[in-house]
Amino acid sequence: MNLNHLKLFLAVAEQESILAASRVLGIPNSTLARQLKAFERQLGQQLILRSTRHLRLTAEGRALAERARPLIEELEDLGDDVKSHQGTLSGTLTVAIPSEFGVTWLNGCIAQFTKAHPSLELECITSMAPLDPVRRDVHVSIAYHRGDKADSTQVIRPLLTMKSSVVIAPSLLGDRSPPATIKALAGEPCISTLTALKANPWVFLDDRGQAVTLRTTSRYRVDSSQMLISGALAGIGYAIIPTAFCEPYLATGELIELTLDHTPAPLEIVAIYPDRNGISTRTRAFVDLIEAELKRSVGALEVPS
Repeated sequence: MNLNHLKLFLAVAEQESILAASRVLGIPNSTLARQLKAFERQLGQQLILRSTRHLRLTAEGRALAERARPLIEELEDLGDDVKSHQGTLSGTLTVAIPSEFGVTWLNGCIAQFTKAHPSLELECITSMAPLDPVRRDVHVSIAYHRGDKADSTQVIRPLLTMKSSVVIAPSLLGDRSPPATIKALAGEPCISTLTALKANPWVFLDDRGQAVTLRTTSRYRVDSSQMLISGALAGIGYAIIPTAFCEPYLATGELIELTLDHTPAPLEIVAIYPDRNGISTRTRAFVDLIEAELKRSVGALEVPS
């Protein structure tokens, strides 16, 4: 099988157009069509059904595209890894990073990483990346997590663990005593996340270290630590926040930390790979950089337990 022809076929399958693929590849439309015909003759199968306006794959073409695409990507990664041993990273690296988190702490080091490797193409999706599912076209996701890691098919690399606290503004508590159990907390107004942490950050650890999930009532759901803190300060509800982020407000008395019968599960920052195979050198190098930067900047904020 001619691998160059296979790559051309995959480009056409992805673009769903010979003309669009020829533009992406930078070769004449007629040349691409001629090479595709030669590829079909070599295989003895029609792969593409053409008309004046439409193009679609045959059943054989779809099967070939599905099986060949990961193989070609793996070969390209292998070539990039060989180049990486010479001290330079190359190829395309697609990553997903929570927006607020990435902009606040990682934007500078990611830019310097890209500058240091001129042959590397970096695509950075800034969103609140959930733990599950991980997009298969993303090489690595940097995500928040709290509680059990249920999906064993994913490769999850812990990068940083941050102690958490349940806090409340004195104005919301008033003259009442604060809840002493998570069962009592469940009936109180709480602040939650929208999409991050599976839309429920309220996870605790029992005396055996097992995760206990608490369902809370919330009318304020946000995917920003700063907005979580602002909501807590405004007296909207109880919040579970990394202790390092709310320590200044605990020191001034603007927030009060609760002592409960269960310990708040720490917030983990993790790297998630879609599967256990094909983790490239450039992906490992990127995650190593992120881990080092987190421990330098965010880790310095941690309050000793």
